[in-house]
Amino acid sequence: MEDSLNRICLICGCLIALVLIACTKANANEIEKNIIGAGLVDIQAIDPSIRVDLVNSHPDKNFFRENYYQGLTKAYIRPEVAPKLANAQKFLQMEFPQYSLLIMDAARPRGVSQKMHEKMKGTPFEKYVAKPDTGSMHNFGIAVDVTIVDGNNNEIDMGFTPFYKNTLSIYWGFAKLKVFGFTEVQKQNRELLARIMKKAGFFPLSYEWWHFEGIPKNEARKKYRIIE
Repeated sequence: MEDSLNRICLICGCLIALVLIACTKANANEIEKNIIGAGLVDIQAIDPSIRVDLVNSHPDKNFFRENYYQGLTKAYIRPEVAPKLANAQKFLQMEFPQYSLLIMDAARPRGVSQKMHEKMKGTPFEKYVAKPDTGSMHNFGIAVDVTIVDGNNNEIDMGFTPFYKNTLSIYWGFAKLKVFGFTEVQKQNRELLARIMKKAGFFPLSYEWWHFEGIPKNEARKKYRIIE
């Protein structure tokens, strides 16, 4: 009897999940449909306490001044990476209950990366966008751009970032970083983010403090196809 009830519950759970996925996909824009079709999951469906603000959906929040995601508000990631993000949030809030991870970018179709790469060519920031022919780890759905916000939803001071600033502020911040480096507070905040992300199983990128990958690059390239 108990086994029968468990099977019924499992079947009902699967049916509900399929209905939710179908409803989400029906209301999704083309960018989101491609990502869902590749088998990725909504990060906030795994842990709703993680905050999301996709900079590439807002022209005033990214370097490119473009709405590349057609207004997408949900961040998606591979199912095997999502629990690691939930763990990182848990580790962070064990130390600082008022803090939260803020996801600024996650899965990204290669078509978007192509547009970004073309716009970055010839600028000091060209290295921050991977060449689309080989694909970045965002294109494989295993990378996130992430920072930390406080209880008032304000980003803690990490130093230079190309997000949430106008073009002049971005170049000014980049110049200050080159001349003065970063402060002790900025260093401590970066170390905090790196420590909790690595503890959760992520791999950092040396020249982008905000970028972390959920599995090694070579493994991702073997295991997954690029999201187009």
